[in-house]
Amino acid sequence: MVVADTNVWARAHLNDDPPQARKARKALAEAQGEGGVFVPLLVMAELAWVLRGRWERERVLTALENMLQTRGVLIEAPGLVREAIDATRAGGGGGFADNLIAQVGFANGATGVITFDKKYGRAGNVQRL
Repeated sequence: MVVADTNVWARAHLNDDPPQARKARKALAEAQGEGGVFVPLLVMAELAWVLRGRWERERVLTALENMLQTRGVLIEAPGLVREAIDATRAGGGGGFADNLIAQVGFANGATGVITFDKKYGRAGNVQRL
């Protein structure tokens, strides 16, 4: 198993540098067939942020969901990623990374989130400072 950096996933999804995108897709496909690709939560958060710079929110969430369902791709804490995707879709102001941070916190005993983000501060269990 290997872990692929965020920039590999970004090139594979965005195709903004065609030679690098080809290399990224080839390397990911080979790794998926030879033991898998591990995706840490940090990579999921970074990737969502990078993709959101180019794509609409729903397209980003669909891409993340597809990764959850891809054979040979092992996502760290897939249930938390699913919860973060669902919370982002439900609205409340937070982006995927905000919701992923919250879900990781809740899974580790947190009961709420504090933030300076005005929009996210309106979400349930979130307090704006």
